[in-house]
Amino acid sequence: MYIHDEYYFWRIAQQLMMKHQFELLQANEQTHEIWFHKTIDKKTVVVRLFLQNFDWANHLKRDITSVLGRVKNIQSSLRKKEVIIHNLYISELEPVDDWEFLKKPMQLKDKKGLIIHTYYLDEQNRMEELNRFFTGINAESPEVILPEDEETTVNQIQEIKRQMMNNHRQQQKEIASLFNHGKPVLTYLLLVINVLVFFFLEMQPGGSQNTQNLIEWGAKFNPYMVEGEWWRILSSMFLHIGFAHIIMNMLALYYLGNTVERMYGSLKFFLIYFLAGIFGGLASFAFNDSVAAGASGAIFGLFGALLYFGFEHKKLFFQTMGTNLLFIIGLNIAMGLSVPGIDNGAHMGGLAGGFLAAALVQMPERRRTMIRIASFIVYVTVASGLLIYGAERTNASTNPQTAIIKASEYFENEKYEKVIEVLDPVIENGETSNEILYFNRANAHYLLNHLEQARKDFESAIQINPELANAHFNLALVYSDLEQYDKAREHAGKAASLKPNNQDFQNLKDRLGEFRNSLN
Repeated sequence: MYIHDEYYFWRIAQQLMMKHQFELLQANEQTHEIWFHKTIDKKTVVVRLFLQNFDWANHLKRDITSVLGRVKNIQSSLRKKEVIIHNLYISELEPVDDWEFLKKPMQLKDKKGLIIHTYYLDEQNRMEELNRFFTGINAESPEVILPEDEETTVNQIQEIKRQMMNNHRQQQKEIASLFNHGKPVLTYLLLVINVLVFFFLEMQPGGSQNTQNLIEWGAKFNPYMVEGEWWRILSSMFLHIGFAHIIMNMLALYYLGNTVERMYGSLKFFLIYFLAGIFGGLASFAFNDSVAAGASGAIFGLFGALLYFGFEHKKLFFQTMGTNLLFIIGLNIAMGLSVPGIDNGAHMGGLAGGFLAAALVQMPERRRTMIRIASFIVYVTVASGLLIYGAERTNASTNPQTAIIKASEYFENEKYEKVIEVLDPVIENGETSNEILYFNRANAHYLLNHLEQARKDFESAIQINPELANAHFNLALVYSDLEQYDKAREHAGKAASLKPNNQDFQNLKDRLGEFRNSLN
């Protein structure tokens, strides 16, 4: 009787969804077809229920073939290589010809990870096939007892449908609630602040790519941080170097910030963003001697927060963003390792800091106290280690860029001995390809009237870069003071030829020429 077949169909579906926690993939009540899936022993198990009579084996075989084709699409959507399909037919009668061979497991030749098991639950062998199916999914077979009359059967079918619908709606509601704990108010505020700061910085002489501007506005500069300016870890998060930098970071902040703030709520988003930014800043301080700026550490922290979401909701993570997110993170890491000038310390530190911060604040409606305590201990311990290690490296640093910036500061304050003190270790450490180091040290020696040392350094700078007009000009002054006028005229002429529009260079050349004529 058809109503009994329908009852079996819905009772099996109810057991899979309500008792064994299979998730609904798709359902068609008109054609009486339902698809479920679940991960069992790290394999994706797909169950298809189909209420249909088949008169002939070839009709059944044709349907099984169509199932295999449809599962290819399901396999792609689930992003799983290995999928086991259990294909259940609920029917009153079995096909009239030989069909038993179709019950053997089938595997597609071009899809090694795709296996299909077929079960035919006709009226004669229904319980036997049902037991075989539940054994195949490592579950206890239910006892299906038919109601006493048709009216009761119809009512129970309707009740089962109602329960399944409510269960599915509740699941969807719970999933949707994970992404609706806040509105991206802080994300938009951070976008506005970053853009405004960038345009104010860009309006300064030299713009946002001028190192001195960056330092004055609060970029990460290790020597100043060691001297007590730790606020630079925060201020550097709002500075960007050039239009490409601000555009890339703000696009990432817009998309990631929207997602993370909706998932965690605004307060927890605020804590994740800044804790990740601080952690990334400390990692940059520890492993990168150069001047650095940007929101990249905090933005990578948002990646870390999404990874923590994956830790809490593995299945949903890989059904939604997981694979794409991991690809983007991997791509960014690869770019960081292959493209020069990228602050990998800030990126990796921000990623780790974001994960730890998310574990510390926890997702809404989660209370994992031990994870919270452990993440706090790890965050503080690692951050302290980065701080100590970074301070030791900075004090022993021979980074050319850092030395040049410090030397410029000492020049402004007329501390010429300090200039030499800063530059000596860098040059002695083997940095012989940067003409600015020699040029600056030569200027300090000249201002201290160390003429011979100044001469050597200016000549070293010119040897590295023969087109350095200022070095030729200053060397001409040194030779003039040393009363070596032929060499003074030679370098004055070179400076004037390199920069013909510089009046000081032309004046020195003319003056030395006149002096030569007067001697003759």
